[in-house]
Amino acid sequence: MFPTAHPDVMGQLATERAAGLRTAAARYRLSRPVLASWRQARFIEPAGDLSRVVPAPVPTETPHVATSSSKAGRAA
Repeated sequence: MFPTAHPDVMGQLATERAAGLRTAAARYRLSRPVLASWRQARFIEPAGDLSRVVPAPVPTETPHVATSSSKAGRAA
């Protein structure tokens, strides 16, 4: 028998499946909310006078603790 005597069942099933997936994807995309877009940030005026804020004290440097580089203290 020649393949031209039989209808292309697998091709037809694949076409119908692809069309069904496309419609399902379109339906899903329509049901999803619109993604947030970029917008300029709101500028809120400061409540008080920021020129009167006292700066925080500068932290003092902590002394650097030297680590020993010898392996004598480690267990083998």
